Amino acid sequence: MKNKIISILLLTVLLITFPSYSSVAPISIATNQWPPYIHAENQPLGTAADILKQILSQENQTIIWHYQNYDLALELVALGKQQAGFPYFKTAEREQQVLYSQPILSVTSQIYYNRQREKQLDLSQLYTHKFGRVSGYSYGKMIDTYLADAVIYSNEKDALESLFNNDIDFLPMTESVMNTMLNQSYHDQALLIKKVDKIEEHDTLHLIAPKTAEGKALITKVNQLIAQVKGIKSLQLKTVVRFVPKDIARLITAEGYPAIVGQTSLDDMTDYYTIPQGTRVLILSWSDKIIKPSTTDRLYKSMIDLSHVVILNGPHVGKELYIKNMHLEIQQ
Repeated sequence: MKNKIISILLLTVLLITFPSYSSVAPISIATNQWPPYIHAENQPLGTAADILKQILSQENQTIIWHYQNYDLALELVALGKQQAGFPYFKTAEREQQVLYSQPILSVTSQIYYNRQREKQLDLSQLYTHKFGRVSGYSYGKMIDTYLADAVIYSNEKDALESLFNNDIDFLPMTESVMNTMLNQSYHDQALLIKKVDKIEEHDTLHLIAPKTAEGKALITKVNQLIAQVKGIKSLQLKTVVRFVPKDIARLITAEGYPAIVGQTSLDDMTDYYTIPQGTRVLILSWSDKIIKPSTTDRLYKSMIDLSHVVILNGPHVGKELYIKNMHLEIQQ
């Protein structure tokens, strides 16, 4: 009995002297995949998740990440059935439902379109066109005004593929999210995606909690921890920059071919376009005679063979055409 009392006293002294030995209950935070901010479940943390982890680590607070649809998570937090959710944009409607922390990170959102349809779009009358958006997301007060009748998608991948397929005309997305998707999954199509100039939202992302005593205490603690790291620049996000594809070419004339001609297909039913010298193109696929070796050094047929490109500027922007290899000059 005496030894047991001594052990309890020693443990008490350790807990008082070394607070890090004390146990802190982990926080259950609902989230969902949103690269680069939130990576997939069982993958390394995304940039936003890591920042929140670092903020809470000041008090040895750990997180149990609970992956869930953002709309559902918001509803459960509002009902007090989920301890917290992250990351969320702040809107007036949501503020009626949940408590918000101080900003944890800042992001930029923009409106994107497929340059293949550029001539059919009126960029001065966006309301007349068909928008898409991802379920549960807000993109800022100005951009959200365009989304009342938007087609709703469950994730960014489905929404972006609909933009590539011309099922929708415009798609809002956070800049780093769009660039991450294009960099990782859509190299060949990246330059087809353009942003609408002069329309962008600079907004903040927050932790949300229920409007309960426990939720208020959590938000108060998180706000204190956010204030303590305010001056640490390494805890501020950098925007993901879109990569520059290697196979960009400038169209040039060739001896005996003073005009550059592109054709719409490889069969007899093709149409032909005259293309200005200096036009930039993205190589979608090189012709076989360029990629594969030849058994002869007589390469005229290779030079007049056709590679598949998409026009990036000039009067035929967005068109996919077949161009003779002799007209393609790779740009550094």
